[in-house]
Amino acid sequence: MTKAIIFDVDGVLLDSFEASLKFFQNLIAHTGHRPPTREEYSQMFHLNMRLVIQKFTGLSTEQELGDVCALRTKGLVPYPVELLAYPEKLEEIIAELSGKYLLGIVTSRLRNSIFEAPRLAALKKYFSAVVAYEDTEKQKPDPAPLLLAAQQLGIKTGEAVYVGDLPSDLQAAHNAGMKALIYSPQALAGADACTSSFDELPALINNL
Repeated sequence: MTKAIIFDVDGVLLDSFEASLKFFQNLIAHTGHRPPTREEYSQMFHLNMRLVIQKFTGLSTEQELGDVCALRTKGLVPYPVELLAYPEKLEEIIAELSGKYLLGIVTSRLRNSIFEAPRLAALKKYFSAVVAYEDTEKQKPDPAPLLLAAQQLGIKTGEAVYVGDLPSDLQAAHNAGMKALIYSPQALAGADACTSSFDELPALINNL
């Protein structure tokens, strides 16, 4: 029996490609390196912030990467939240699901960036567990973040569905013993369900 729905953020609760592209172009340029083109960044969009910085700057030590990340946390290179887009019926679907399931978030975003999107911040009250990049030593597709979310929600992993958009999300869910619902224009083999329509989530989850 499904008791909880856990969501990824980027690509699911947010369409953040344009905002992230602009941010990383500004950030990398700020460090004195050549900013990535749209095509170059599209190949790295699925990676976490430190890996993107490492790829486009060549920096590798924790101190160097931390110093660049601090440009964001200190507001020296702001994230363009005005470029974020959202799924249709986001608020309605999250409110509907919260009436039947526990809700959680597992994301590779830094904690202080998860709810910076205004419409997502308004939904924070619905999420009983939030696992960010810095909360676990290992990241997806390792199951550690999802296992931590299940612990926070007080459920068994087999009682949860993870909603993601990438192969690493599918792998992480199955590695954790959860069902995987892929929200993407492209179906992924091995997923328990796939859809490109956010308002189909309740019906699909109900049938899992």
